[in-house]
Amino acid sequence: MGIEEAILQEVREQGLTQGQLQAKIQAIQKVLRRGKLTLHEIAEGFEVSLEFVRQVKSDKTPR
Repeated sequence: MGIEEAILQEVREQGLTQGQLQAKIQAIQKVLRRGKLTLHEIAEGFEVSLEFVRQVKSDKTPR
């Protein structure tokens, strides 16, 4: 599953607006850069799937 597919799935599951989604992605990227939490902790904290966090982590382009 690519980043776009993961994002679209998350949007459908949570009913997020595009702006809310971008804010969530940016916040997850910031937490990932700090490197203090595990992927599981990030997924739980942001109420997203582990796969979503992995996709955000693997995507190096800014949103």
